Amino acid sequence: MSRVFVFSSRLIAPPITAVLLSSVPTPLTGTASGVFNTSRQVGGALAVAVFGALLAQSSNFMVGLRFSLVLAAGVALLTAMFSLRLQAPGVTHE
Repeated sequence: MSRVFVFSSRLIAPPITAVLLSSVPTPLTGTASGVFNTSRQVGGALAVAVFGALLAQSSNFMVGLRFSLVLAAGVALLTAMFSLRLQAPGVTHE
């Protein structure tokens, strides 16, 4: 399962980066790239810390694992819902 995630994340990251950088004015692309990469690194570190703590605190490994996966799914769902609210500059929905 982890190999599938690693492989798929490597396929998803370049298009996401391209969309992000194409929506930013040219003089700010360096700043946008830096902020994006920093947020990815901080998010990854926090995810490892939070999910590791949940797994370590639980009296039963499966309970901690289940809670971690439900929490991750909730965060992914919230992120998807917020991303639907984003609009490209100059685009209006009627």
